[in-house]
Amino acid sequence: MASSSLDLENVPSADLMTELLRRMKCSSKPDKRLILIGPPGSGKGTQSPIIKDEYCLCHLATGDMLRAAVSAKTPLGVKAKEAMDKGELVSDDLVIGIIDEAMKKPSCQKGLSLMDFQGRCASREGLVKLTFSCLFLLCDAKIKYVVSASALY
Repeated sequence: MASSSLDLENVPSADLMTELLRRMKCSSKPDKRLILIGPPGSGKGTQSPIIKDEYCLCHLATGDMLRAAVSAKTPLGVKAKEAMDKGELVSDDLVIGIIDEAMKKPSCQKGLSLMDFQGRCASREGLVKLTFSCLFLLCDAKIKYVVSASALY
């Protein structure tokens, strides 16, 4: 039996059963890698939880991951905070490192939807650097949200 630092005795039975049922449902789902592309307000954040639940994917939003890494004071988060405090963009290498760490989590086993990374030109090249299946080149779908400017504001 694998050791774990989580004490399941303190987890409510209903929560355990919900997670077990979710994992059983997800076991038959195909692996997916999606990149959601679009301007702010186009619906990426609205649609991503639906896509996540339907295909049992983990959802990776770089802004959320950067804030979490900074808050948790991870080594990459500390470096990202240094750049932010200077008013600089966080480098692609740091963002890629944070994405790479997140992709190794068990919740990303069936695949992922990646949002907010493609906004900067340099990051398109950076995304190719990812060791996990070269996502940008080998992703299952790139979903582009096209919305008129008047609909966004």
